Amino acid sequence: MTFKTTLQLEDQVEFAKNLSVLLRGGVSIDEAILSLASQARSSNLKKTLSELRDHLSKGVSLYTAMSNSNSRFGTVVTSLVRAGELSGSLPENLDFLAEWLSRDSNLRKEISSVTLYPKLVIAATVVLGGGLAVFILPKLVPMFSSLHVQLPWITQFILDASVFLQSYWMYVLFGIILVSVIFQVLKRLKPVKMVIDTVTIHLGFIGDMIRDYQLALFSQLLATLLRSGLTLDESLEIAFVGTGNLYYKKALTDIRSRLLNGVSVTETVKLYPILYPPNFVNLLSVGENSGSLQESFTNLADYYTKEINIKTKRLPVVIEPVLLVIIGVAVATLALSIILPIYKLTGSLG
Repeated sequence: MTFKTTLQLEDQVEFAKNLSVLLRGGVSIDEAILSLASQARSSNLKKTLSELRDHLSKGVSLYTAMSNSNSRFGTVVTSLVRAGELSGSLPENLDFLAEWLSRDSNLRKEISSVTLYPKLVIAATVVLGGGLAVFILPKLVPMFSSLHVQLPWITQFILDASVFLQSYWMYVLFGIILVSVIFQVLKRLKPVKMVIDTVTIHLGFIGDMIRDYQLALFSQLLATLLRSGLTLDESLEIAFVGTGNLYYKKALTDIRSRLLNGVSVTETVKLYPILYPPNFVNLLSVGENSGSLQESFTNLADYYTKEINIKTKRLPVVIEPVLLVIIGVAVATLALSIILPIYKLTGSLG
């Protein structure tokens, strides 16, 4: 059995941008897909486009062809293509799609690049600490034993731990890998993911970043969907599928349900102040009252994209003190474990 893999965001952006250019130039969809397949840099994209070409040769629409590879393109992408085909604005929708995917990709890259340094520092600290515990500290055991002095608990604990690691490091490594795998599996379960998403959104600065990230992409997606001719109800349904955070999914379910019952979106989002702050609610209210929701979501997308960029640049300033404390505690603990027994020995000799 073979499993289809999701296309990379960069591949989807390349597909949307280039297909839009070709269609605007008067090239038929069949010829455009064939041309893109021959030029695709990614083997995964090339294979996907070849499959699309095969489906299109049977006379189906681009949306139907893409739906057969839904696990590669995703519901959001195929829904925008469908809306474009129905409204006769496929090139414009592909441009909007490329813009939305680009924003998503850029935000992910910015956050990843900013968090790279802390990840490297923490990894280096763990490696150095593990090296000391496995290769250096066990050599001190005979020396401390020959002193016939009761060791401080912190020294005894670290020495015992280092001896244990030296003897059973393979089991410890296997245990760490096993726990990591179990965690990765558990966090895919809906109840566990719901708890994680709910807790992280309440974590101060980190929670604010997650919220701004979700609102930036959600607003850009809604602006794009409404601009393509979809109704607000249809747009919310697609946004629900495109949202990865289960806490936001729950809110979107409630928003769409109330909307179908005649309750305005503004009134519903007020029930979720953690997810939708006052600025979002106010701009949304203006859009609903004036009938310019698309413009409001466009403004919200710009606003929260700037906010997440600002917070991303501030992230190192927030993380560095925490890293210094962690490294300082680790160094101080190792230093005390060596210094305290020596201090105790000199005290007993005095």
